[in-house]
Amino acid sequence: MASATILITDLEGSNQIKKMQAHISSPSCFLSSTSTDDNVADFPHHEQNPQLSVTAVLNHCKSKILTPYLRLLSVVGLRPLLANQLEPCFCFRFVNYIYTIQLVFLLIVGYLLQYMACFRRDRGFCFKIANNPYLYQTQIKEIYEKICHAPVVFSFIIPSALHLVAYVHAVVVIRHSEDDQLPVLMERVFLTSTNISNGRGSQRKLVRTLWTFVGLTVIWMTVSFVAVMFMMGSGTINFKWLDDAPVAIQTGLKVLLVTCTLWHDVVQATIISNYCLQTQLLTTYLQFLQEKLLQHPVQPLDWIRHIETFKKMLRYVNIEVAPSVCMFTFINIACATSGILWLFNYDDVDKETVPIVGISTLNVVLWVLLALAPFIQASRLSNECDVLRSAGQEVRTRPFVHQDTPRHDLDSILLYTASLKLRAKLFCMPVTGRYLCLFFVFVGVGVLVLGQCHYFNTS
Repeated sequence: MASATILITDLEGSNQIKKMQAHISSPSCFLSSTSTDDNVADFPHHEQNPQLSVTAVLNHCKSKILTPYLRLLSVVGLRPLLANQLEPCFCFRFVNYIYTIQLVFLLIVGYLLQYMACFRRDRGFCFKIANNPYLYQTQIKEIYEKICHAPVVFSFIIPSALHLVAYVHAVVVIRHSEDDQLPVLMERVFLTSTNISNGRGSQRKLVRTLWTFVGLTVIWMTVSFVAVMFMMGSGTINFKWLDDAPVAIQTGLKVLLVTCTLWHDVVQATIISNYCLQTQLLTTYLQFLQEKLLQHPVQPLDWIRHIETFKKMLRYVNIEVAPSVCMFTFINIACATSGILWLFNYDDVDKETVPIVGISTLNVVLWVLLALAPFIQASRLSNECDVLRSAGQEVRTRPFVHQDTPRHDLDSILLYTASLKLRAKLFCMPVTGRYLCLFFVFVGVGVLVLGQCHYFNTS
C-alpha cells in the first residue's frame, strides 16, 4: 500500500506512469489502492489532462461498473459472497461454500418441480381447450386444461443436466482461475483509453455500453418471468404425485416453481451476459490499441506486448469462459427450435395442445434472442481482430505520426499484425460475421421455400 501511494502522488515523469500502469495491472493492487485513496478527485473533474491521475481513472472504472457488476456475480454465486482481501478467513470460505450449495440445491429443486408440473421451457405448460358443453352455454370460449406429452429424457433430464453442469463449470472457472480476468481486463481497457484522443468520452461510452448489456439482461429476465406467470395463470396446474395435496401445499409449490424458474433464468442470463461483457471489453481494448498505434508514436515491442496480453485474454475467454456459454446456448437453441415447430403444429404426437395467444410466441422469441447474443458478440470481436491485421499497413502509410520511427520498426509491426490469426470461438469453431450472415441466408431461404410449398398455412 505504501508503494502504491508513493507512485500515485508522483506522476510527473513518463517512466513513473509506465511503472504505475504495470503495478496496477494486478487485482490486489487495484483493490487496495482505489479503495483507500480519498484525496484524489473523481474522474470527471480531471478536465485538463486525461493522464493526470491513473488512480482517478481506476476509481471511475470501479465506481461506475466494476463494483456493482461484481456484486451481481457474487449474488449469483459466480464469485465469493464474502471476501477478505488481506487474509483468507475460514468463516468467509465456509459461508461462501454453504451459499453455493444452497444455490445449486435451488436449481435442482426447480428441475424437479418442472417435471412434476410438466412445465417445459420450450412451450411452458401444455394446455388444451376444455371440451365441456357447459362452457359454451355460459358463453366462455376458451378454458384450458392441462395435458402432458413431454418425453422425460429429452424434455427434462438432458436440459436440466446440461443447465446444472454449465452453472457448476462457470462457478469453478470464475472462482478458481489463477487470473481474475474481468477486473484486470476492465482496468486495462480504461488505462489504455487514457492514451488516445477523447479518452474520457470513450470511457463514458464504454460504461454506457456495458450497462446496456446489463440492462438488456434484466429486461430479458423480467419478460421471461412475466411470461411464466401468464402461463401459470392460464390454466389449472397440478403436480405429479401430489394431486390430492391440500390447497396450501399446491399454492406453495407454485410459488416455489416460479421462484426456481426465475432463478434458472437469472443464472444463465448472467453467465451469458458475463461472456458478452468480456467480449465487448476485448473488442474495445483492441480498438483502443489500434487508435493508440495510429495516433501516437509507440515502441513496437511495447505495443506487441499489449497484443500478446490481448491474445492471452482472448484464449482465456475461448477456452475457459465459452464452454459454459455453449452449453446454455445449446439448450436455448433446442428450446427455440422445438417451440417454433410446436407453434406451427409439426409435433407428431402433441397435436392436442394449443399455444397461449401471444405468450407462447413471446417465450420462443426470448429463447431465440438469448441464443443469438453470444454469436453476435463473438462475431463482432472476430471482425475487430480482422481489422487489426490491416493496422500495420495503415501505420506504414501515415506520413506524420510515425515519420521519426525507424523503418525496420514499422516493418516489424507490419509483419507481426499480418501474421495474426485471432478469432472468438464458440463450440470450438471460429465465429465471424460472414458465417452468421451465411447462416441467416440459409434460414431465410429455407423459410421462403417451405412457405412456397404450403408448409406455413397462414390463410
